[in-house]
Order: sequence, then structure tokens, then C-alpha cells
Amino acid sequence: MSSLLRQLAHVEKLAASTRWHRLLHAPAKYIYAIGFRQLVYARTRRGVFKQVDTFFGVPMQVVLPAGTDLYLTGGKTHDSEIRLARLLLETLRPGDDFVDVGAHFGYFALLAARLVGPTGRVRAYEASASTYAVLAANVAALPQVQACHQAVSDQPEVVSFYEFPVLFNEFNSMDVSQFEGEKWFKEFPPVKIQVPAVPLSEVLRETRLRPRIIKIDVEGAEDKVIAGAQQVLSELAAAGHPPLVVMEYLSPVRHNASHRHAAALLAECGYAAHTLSAAGRPVPCADLDAYLAQSGQDSDNFVFIRTVES
Repeated sequence: MSSLLRQLAHVEKLAASTRWHRLLHAPAKYIYAIGFRQLVYARTRRGVFKQVDTFFGVPMQVVLPAGTDLYLTGGKTHDSEIRLARLLLETLRPGDDFVDVGAHFGYFALLAARLVGPTGRVRAYEASASTYAVLAANVAALPQVQACHQAVSDQPEVVSFYEFPVLFNEFNSMDVSQFEGEKWFKEFPPVKIQVPAVPLSEVLRETRLRPRIIKIDVEGAEDKVIAGAQQVLSELAAAGHPPLVVMEYLSPVRHNASHRHAAALLAECGYAAHTLSAAGRPVPCADLDAYLAQSGQDSDNFVFIRTVES
């Protein structure tokens, strides 16, 4: 574990370095990635597949330009993602279960698979058809990982889902109204598809998964995910296995009504919000909006830990 933490620290150092240092670290990759985005993708709007050697030793495919940070450093480089990776490293052990809702290309699912090993289980959900194809290819050689081309919601149904071009595909969502004011939205409009949705309570009962961590990053549908998980969260707690719930939470300027509702639903289940320290350890947080305003961030990953009986 200490070696993985050292490798992640190297990713963090690269993330904080100047463009010149990143160029010197991997000159051929840096020139290719930047040149591809500015000269090729800007004209064709088509991504290119590249293999990444992740910091945790599991290779994965990404699509440039969306996966540029992974391609250049071997890890996701936003501060919140580095702290989340540390939480997984500090928490997951062989034999654990992990659920990834909004898995994208599978970075956190693959990291979890590395940590829980062949005796653990990872279930990764991705609603976007094109992104799911990359996810499925990335986990195909890992029998402990089940990739699911489904959305996660509050009831079993078919839902509308919106896919952006590859440069913005991390914003794929069931609700894109939050992005309509962005400068890039008109130039890179989403395509609507239909996809089946499932509630986590139904899934976890059927699979008998007892996740140590549930990670949620669904760009505005967080409250529906939590609403569909409330029953099983209570059941797991009653059985002595309350999972940690990690959820991206946006500031009010990013239209965070669904996130505030999700946090309130978790509170009904006895969960309290925590920030993640630089070391990836939970720190109690009484007011998420105030924390984001004070820290000057418009989003962060928060950890919800069951602390009281609901």
C-alpha cells in the first residue's frame, strides 16, 4: 500500500507542476496530446483511443482529449480526485465490495478492483453508450468487476440520458439544464438516448453486495440515486455493514438543488457529511455550501458516514 501511495503522490506532484515540467516528464506524450486537441480534435471533433499505464499498475484505455490527464500522468489529477483515490487506498481491502455509479472510463473501478482483489467485487454503472464501451473493454479481463450499461435512479424505468462529444463527456447526465449557460454548450450540444435505469436498493439485494464504499458522480441526478438507495442503506446498517457514500457535491452557483436534496436524504438515513483531508481521511463538515465558499471551490467530493440511527 505504501508503494501505491508514493505513486499517487507522484501523480499529485505532476498535477501541481508547470506545463514545462509536464513536458519534460513525458515530452512525446505531452506534444501529442496537446497537438491532437488543438490541431486534430478542434477540426474533426473525433477522439482517439490511447492506452494508459495507471499509477496502480492496471492498464486502461482512454479517449483523448477527455482522458488527457490520465494519459500524461497515470492518474486523475484534480485535487478532489487525488483525495478520493487516497480514501480508496486507505479504506478498501481484499474481499471488499465497491459500487461505482457514474464510472466513466473506469478509473476508480479499476483502482478498486486492484485493491479488493479477486475475492472482492466491483460493480460499475455507466449510462453513456460510447463511454460504457470503453469501460467494458477496460474491465473485461477482471472477473471481479461487473460493468453495467444502465443509469441508476429511484425506480426501474427507461430514462432519457444526454451524451456530450468526447471533450465534455464527463458532463453526460440525465439533466443537462445546469450546463445550458456555459459558453461551450451551444457549440457542443448533447445527443439524447434512452437507457434503462435501476435503483440501488433492488440491485444490492439481488446481488447480495455489501459495499464498503459507494461512489456517486452523476452530474445532477444524485438525489434520485440516493432516493433509490435509502432502503438498502438502512438494511445494510441494520446488518452492521453501513457503506461509506462518496458523492460529488456542487456549490449553489452550479445549481446544486439535487445535491442538497441528496445530502438531506442521506441525513434521513443517519449519515453525516465529511470533507476529505489531503491524506484522504474524513473530516466532519456541518455546512457543505459554506465549506465550498470558504475554500473557493465550486465542487468537491464529500464522504457521508453513518453516525446515528435513522
